[in-house]
Amino acid sequence: MTTHPSHRRQHGSLEMKAKIADQLMKSMTLSKSDVVLDVGSGDGYYSSRFAKHSGKVIAIDEYCEGLKGDFYAKSNIETFCGDACRWFKNHDLSDVTHVFFSNSFHDMSCQEEILSDLSTKLHVGTHLDIIEFHPDTLFGPPRNIRFSGEELKAKVEAHGFKEEWYIDLETHYFISFKKA
Repeated sequence: MTTHPSHRRQHGSLEMKAKIADQLMKSMTLSKSDVVLDVGSGDGYYSSRFAKHSGKVIAIDEYCEGLKGDFYAKSNIETFCGDACRWFKNHDLSDVTHVFFSNSFHDMSCQEEILSDLSTKLHVGTHLDIIEFHPDTLFGPPRNIRFSGEELKAKVEAHGFKEEWYIDLETHYFISFKKA
């Protein structure tokens, strides 16, 4: 398989993740009273960063081996291996203050169900924070499952959330929504 030359630099490198995480940390203003739900947590890099600034992180990923990585080795990170669609149906979200998806929302087969659950289970003021690929980025998921920022905004705001801020991350974008 041939990958675009910038794939590693833009998408998977720790240097790029650190740059993005630094911007997110400033925007999210986490405190020790926050509980972050990291959906599709992957290698755990963002979970690890959130754990430094919040009271608790709940990391969900369907790839169990990845949840054993070093980034998850913090006492305030709980991990769950399994399908996020099923997880949302069976868990209370009353303590969650931030729900975070990094390049994972587009993969969810139950997007509308998740948004509906978040709309009914989260408190007013809770944040829904999403990183996604720009539709024209040369690498990433198939283009037919990507969202433009406007498409994502329309989808999420239909469930009672309002956009708080948008950050362009070159090949990706970040939108933070707040439950109204």
